[in-house]
Amino acid sequence: MKPTLVTSARHVLRGHTSWVYTLAFSPDGQTLASGGWDEWIRLWDVKTGRQLAVLEGHKSEVYSLAFSPDGKTLASGSANNNSVVRLWDVNTATEKNELTGHGNVVHAVAWSPDGRWLASGGYDRAVRIWDIDGDPTTARLQTTLSGYKHKLYSVRFSADAAKLYTVQADKAVKIWEQSSASWQNGQATDPPGETAWVHATALSPDSRLLAAGYGKHQPDRTVIGHVEIRDVASGRMVGELLGHENWIHSLAFNSDGSQLATGGWDGQVRIWNVATGDELARISGHEGAVLAVSFSPDGGRLASTGYDQTIRTWILS
Repeated sequence: MKPTLVTSARHVLRGHTSWVYTLAFSPDGQTLASGGWDEWIRLWDVKTGRQLAVLEGHKSEVYSLAFSPDGKTLASGSANNNSVVRLWDVNTATEKNELTGHGNVVHAVAWSPDGRWLASGGYDRAVRIWDIDGDPTTARLQTTLSGYKHKLYSVRFSADAAKLYTVQADKAVKIWEQSSASWQNGQATDPPGETAWVHATALSPDSRLLAAGYGKHQPDRTVIGHVEIRDVASGRMVGELLGHENWIHSLAFNSDGSQLATGGWDGQVRIWNVATGDELARISGHEGAVLAVSFSPDGGRLASTGYDQTIRTWILS
């Protein structure tokens, strides 16, 4: 089927000096944060493409970023030479706190919708929940959730902040429920059938669907990018997306969960209709693997980045 979503290039953002691994839009969609292997975080004006600030302080690669719901604080997670979560004041571009405890790459960070809690998960097979309580400077560890068999790839709070969904690299989803001041293991969903090791996962905004991306080797030794869409409650696969000519490395749902963006080692970005599996758009421009993709909150823009050290923004219509 011919792609039906019109995309047009908006900005090419340059400044990073190594691979860019993670992207995040602010809640109002006006600011884009980027982080990567040069250990720096950069803030960009989405409308003009102008660099607003450089956040310096990490002593190893930046793997994850997330803005607080009010847009005032940015959380960032770094790699295993200095596996910390840092909290930054977005307006002043200054560090407010350093949260220690992880023993390896902090691959995912996520805020609760009310901004009270921050969850972080990574390669040390643990999730930590931090109590921000309105003041990043006094943030403290509330609990550590363990019992995982593999690296943590995704974390997401439910809309009422009563549940935390976590995803391992083997696609297994564990759901934690908040009870007073503690978190209880309410449910664990393991995907049925063969367990494939994936490179990227993403939970839909309502936490109902899990997207998992990887690559399938063909008889001629080529690789086809493969994305599974699974129902979180049952673990059942409800869709699959094929088309990339190499491994899938990045995934992102839009704000209502109707579209999924995928980035691959083939240097392409594709946008899919989640319900039908139809390809809506195919975007080229990057040289090398696309390591991160992110929709703006209103769904009108997409940002992508990767090995070529550039961040590209696209207008969707």
